[in-house]
Amino acid sequence: MRKLHHLKAQSLIAATTVTLLATPVVTSITTAQAASVTPSSALLKKSNGYYRTHARALGKKYKLAFDAQSALKKNGKAVVYVNTKDKTLKQSVKLAMAYWNKKLGKTEFTQGSKKNHTLTFGVSKAAASKSDQSDAWWTPMTKKLDVRWSYYTAEKQNIGISMTNQLNNAFYKQYADTIETSLPAYTTLKKDVGLVKSTLANEGRKYEYASTIAHEMGHVMGLNHSPNKQDLMYFESGNNNVYSYKKVKAGLSKYNPITTTDKNRAKLALKIYVAAH
Repeated sequence: MRKLHHLKAQSLIAATTVTLLATPVVTSITTAQAASVTPSSALLKKSNGYYRTHARALGKKYKLAFDAQSALKKNGKAVVYVNTKDKTLKQSVKLAMAYWNKKLGKTEFTQGSKKNHTLTFGVSKAAASKSDQSDAWWTPMTKKLDVRWSYYTAEKQNIGISMTNQLNNAFYKQYADTIETSLPAYTTLKKDVGLVKSTLANEGRKYEYASTIAHEMGHVMGLNHSPNKQDLMYFESGNNNVYSYKKVKAGLSKYNPITTTDKNRAKLALKIYVAAH
């Protein structure tokens, strides 16, 4: 299942004291792009002067949204206040921060407090509409990263049903012609289904929303949507791993959804931001 994500362009800061940050946000996400949006290693080694001079052109070429960088400190780092009591969502936020910190090779995101933060993570009780089916969004003007609560709560059941169906299908495919000898295996099946209901569906959701939140953190750093379907910053995201009983049971701790393109675009966006400040 792929989920829609949303950068609330209508809420972007319209003007700043730094001219280059007023670069218009690129909103087109459906047009095929012939040119690569992956910044090269050489480009990531330029001087601050270069980034200041060429910021507008670089933003257009690599689909950067400078006006979305409202939660960054002068050094380009962000401090997240996690405003939710849901234990699994808290874990998802920590995973999302760890994804980016590991890929960037530095601590870009740290967890803050109610009194010390640059952005707030929370849940929204707003109902979905025909014009907005997104399950999460970043709003630069209010410096809030929100997850839609109704989608989040429903997703645990969706994942559980998917895992249970996989187990049932595999069982009946293997034992359809050997009913008498399948009873021990059926006992194992019931245990597996019980594990889905008690643990694994929630574990799958934890990793799914870690990717969702990491996508929104990409917007926080100034990334607009990527034209590449494999990138975390594609306007839809999702990974079938979280619906797989076997993969979730085996563990997804080594999984990181951030691609090289995502990483290099983030590095460039942050370098331009720091150069401007």
